Amino acid sequence: MHRRGLIVDDEPLVCELIGKVLNSAGMEALAVTRSTEAPGILEGAKFDVVFLDLHMAFPDGIELARQMRSSRYNRTTPIVLISDDQRPSALSVGFAAGASFFLYKPIDKDRLLKLVRATQGSVEHEQRRTRRVSIQSKVRFLFGKEELEGETINVSMSGLLLLATRIAPVGASLRMNLQFSQQMRPLLAAGSVVRIQRGNQMGIQLDQLTLSDSERLQEFLLPLIPMD
Repeated sequence: MHRRGLIVDDEPLVCELIGKVLNSAGMEALAVTRSTEAPGILEGAKFDVVFLDLHMAFPDGIELARQMRSSRYNRTTPIVLISDDQRPSALSVGFAAGASFFLYKPIDKDRLLKLVRATQGSVEHEQRRTRRVSIQSKVRFLFGKEELEGETINVSMSGLLLLATRIAPVGASLRMNLQFSQQMRPLLAAGSVVRIQRGNQMGIQLDQLTLSDSERLQEFLLPLIPMD
């Protein structure tokens, strides 16, 4: 069975560019420039990856992502949100709606191809959309006026699991300094504690990352996503 990708973007040139990259990766591409056509297409067929423009006439990319996550065929399909919105809040809203990755305009072909390859590997085994990667790295975080340290257990584009001797309560806001390798500049992030487990582990949702930091985190995680 051929792999297929769906592109929903009101800019024909964007659809053409993504379609060519999907074709080069051995995938068929279906593109629509009117978002009103997308719900019917998604309800009637299974896709291996879906690209959605964040800002379109209703239904926009956020609404379509939400519909996909409750659909019959594409509940687990990787979603790539296409955006020129550089506000950190856009990332949070996108991931909450079900996005797997962000692709920023102007579109970089190399980054796009890496995303396509990552989604191909994840689709085959229907990995969780959050794509957690096991990473052990020291983290400094600020809880109120107290500066503390911990160590990551796993990391995804939307959050991380942190081992720490001092635990903040669920709902607490944290400011974090993340550095996952010696070659990588630290990422400055804000997050909120969404769960506590085993008494000393905090599940943290990333609420704010700059455009530059979110792209660097994505570039770091992509090669680590299992492809087999």
